[in-house]
Amino acid sequence: MKLIYRLLWVFIALNGATFVGLNAYASHAKRFVDYPQFLTIFESATTQHAIHVLALLAIAIVSLMRPSRWLVMSAGFFTLGIVLFSYTLYLFSVTGVKIAGFLTPIGGVCFMLGWLSLIGIAFTKTSPAAERINE
Repeated sequence: MKLIYRLLWVFIALNGATFVGLNAYASHAKRFVDYPQFLTIFESATTQHAIHVLALLAIAIVSLMRPSRWLVMSAGFFTLGIVLFSYTLYLFSVTGVKIAGFLTPIGGVCFMLGWLSLIGIAFTKTSPAAERINE
């Protein structure tokens, strides 16, 4: 398995566990009782985190059967999106550090570019063996 795919699987596993841990933290954090507006921000981060970790999982599974540079590109954008969108919102909602205001939109754009990168799959030539299977 190529290094890029190994790293993708490690990122998916670590982020799945991180997502669960952060949700457990949110359910017990006094900060969110005292400042419910931060809980709303945290929930936005976790929603996007979960959606895009699942998307990465799907990409990784499809890549086992049909490796593609478009899948790698999409996975890269989703990875950047998780880091720049979700993690900056986590940081802001837990600590109040306002770096999220500058990086979060870049993460959102990365999410959109990740989804748009999947368009490339529609124009990728399939192998002769795959064509026979689809007949």
